[in-house]
Amino acid sequence: MTTDSQSSMGKRAMGEKDLLNLVDAFIQSKVLMTAYRLNVFTLLAREPMAIGEALKTLELPERSGTILINACLGLGLLELKDEKLGVPEGIAHLLIQDRNLPFRMPTYLIDYYNTLYTDMVNLEEIVKTDGAASAFNLRDYFKDDVSEVEPELAADYSAYMDATMDKIVKVVLETYSFADHHYLFDLCGGTGTFCEAIVRATPGLRGGFIDIPAVASIGRRRLAQLTSPCPLDVTAGDVFSCELPKQADVMTICRSAHDWDDAQIQALFERVAETLRPGGKFLIIERMIPDQFSKDALPLYLRAVYFLSKSCTARYRTAAQYHAALNQAGFAKVETLSPDRDPYAFFQGLRIVMGTK
Repeated sequence: MTTDSQSSMGKRAMGEKDLLNLVDAFIQSKVLMTAYRLNVFTLLAREPMAIGEALKTLELPERSGTILINACLGLGLLELKDEKLGVPEGIAHLLIQDRNLPFRMPTYLIDYYNTLYTDMVNLEEIVKTDGAASAFNLRDYFKDDVSEVEPELAADYSAYMDATMDKIVKVVLETYSFADHHYLFDLCGGTGTFCEAIVRATPGLRGGFIDIPAVASIGRRRLAQLTSPCPLDVTAGDVFSCELPKQADVMTICRSAHDWDDAQIQALFERVAETLRPGGKFLIIERMIPDQFSKDALPLYLRAVYFLSKSCTARYRTAAQYHAALNQAGFAKVETLSPDRDPYAFFQGLRIVMGTK
């Protein structure tokens, strides 16, 4: 089926070469992940050396090691200068394995997707069973009893969320002013990084957040270690059953609404509508797919495939779908706020759907 947007863009039809490039994409990803996990980049970023010396140091066989090195050279992950292998300066700091370095998103995602791809070898069964055939370990993050989520799993995922929150907050603040509000409550608020940033940027605003116990515990420790205090109310529990604060005149849910199925989201939105003060606002801050198919949203469509392994409920929705849910929940007015820019080049489609009680 050809949509109006496709035909108007006048893009050429996909051919055999394009299909083969798609087939090769998996190999390219695995080359990156394998070389990273074998410490190829860590070694050569610190000390460029000849290929024979590198393979000996890494204890890799000559045939397979050379094949891997050549693939890395071809992909631009390694470079050859004066017969010595090295890592290009612009990416070296992203590929070194060192627990003492600050959190780096690429290294986190290399390990993360390496595990994910192992599960997605069985993607046909995952699709046929609507995710039930997935064995991906992040599924353990979505337990009926939220107190059972392992602290280590919560810590890893929270580090990723925290590291990417700063620029998202800046875009949110450019799009919506919290100046007229008195108390912000953030649902599925992680370790409190979003709530803290909004409160600090808004004089007179107080706030709090809720997340599962393992994550809320990390949030309490993080807040206690801040050099500049930011008193926030931290609730550890299940967002679907814990009491929500009556004093909140604005509630938010940032990057989490996509995790739940329609019935769960509807129930949560109704709880928010019941709790908010009259005239209060509820902001759904989320990556959203277009109401009509668009090739420009390809990164979101591909990212959504990963959701099939992540859980049995996660999906991106359209703004119109969130509008319908908020209307059904009883909000008097619903509108969409569209930021002027993306927070990151890889983080497209951010929208804010706002309900007014």
